[in-house]
Amino acid sequence: MISKHLAYPEDAKGNGPQAVLITGADSQLAKALQRRASAIAQAFSTQAFRLIPLTREQLDISDALAVAKAFSEYRPDWVINCAAYNGVDYAEREPDLAYRVNSLGPELLAKQCINLDARLVHISSDYVFSGVVFSGAFDGNAVNSDASLLQKTSPYLETDPPSPLSVYGKSKLAGEDAVLRLLGERAIVIRTAWLYGQDGHNFVKTMLKLMQTQASLNVIDDQIGSPTWSDALAYTVWQLILKQGQGVFHYAGLGECSWYQFACEIQRQALQFKLLTKQIPIVPIDSAGYAAKALMQGKSLALRPSYSALCSEKLQHFIAMPALQTQNLPTHNLQDHQDPLMSIVWQDWRQQLKAMLQSI
Repeated sequence: MISKHLAYPEDAKGNGPQAVLITGADSQLAKALQRRASAIAQAFSTQAFRLIPLTREQLDISDALAVAKAFSEYRPDWVINCAAYNGVDYAEREPDLAYRVNSLGPELLAKQCINLDARLVHISSDYVFSGVVFSGAFDGNAVNSDASLLQKTSPYLETDPPSPLSVYGKSKLAGEDAVLRLLGERAIVIRTAWLYGQDGHNFVKTMLKLMQTQASLNVIDDQIGSPTWSDALAYTVWQLILKQGQGVFHYAGLGECSWYQFACEIQRQALQFKLLTKQIPIVPIDSAGYAAKALMQGKSLALRPSYSALCSEKLQHFIAMPALQTQNLPTHNLQDHQDPLMSIVWQDWRQQLKAMLQSI
């Protein structure tokens, strides 16, 4: 049995350590969840959660028999679903696989959670949004001469209607719908954006590599979002579990930027921390130009939202509330814990980037 013990509260029934199954355990968020769990745990003097991290090879969440077997063997009290098909462009060419992992997989997990009376945390994406207001009237596209008037300009709330543009976004939304439909208040859906960290493949690590090997870079400047450090997201996931959250929440680094602005800040900070030895030109380009260049190379790109920044205020307010006494949790805020990284959770995306770069 794969398990790790950490100092966490006992379950609501007082039956000892809760089992937390983490799917997609080789993903950057899953690794951050395991890495940061002990720091959160130190704020509590109660019993241990039993962590059960399962990689994609150990558990294919789109395989009903495999999911049923895992639940029978490990009998989790909580499931954190980090498994996902994240190839936004590839999903256009293999939609069946994208839906199998991003929609069917969460549905199978939710059904097994019903059988065990377990709870599910499902990780979703800012790409369930289109970047335009009233996009449903245009089937996800602003097509008239006043298109600029329809551009979204303020961060998305949990109450804003989704309208995904891509197969990837549609498959993620289908997964959300399945989880919420089957589990109701026993489900937590967390939408996040532009995730990066020290593990896995992500924009920050790609930029650092290219900045060491390329003479210059062209980076898109007309897509706006909220860069998010995986370790900061991991903190919020554990806090939602400890405080028995339910429903849909957004979490992303505070503020917003374009991919071009993000790349420029990565280079600036990397030079400051001696991760790079030289500065290279970074050239802003628009999405249309980038797509045209990709097409010339035989590649087709999925549509992406021009604006997908997320508002995290609902989650911030929820976490700031005193913990429920019925869950045997202390009433102090986890943000008051002495771990300095915990304060990064509610800081500007530039500060999160700084913390990440200092950790590698």
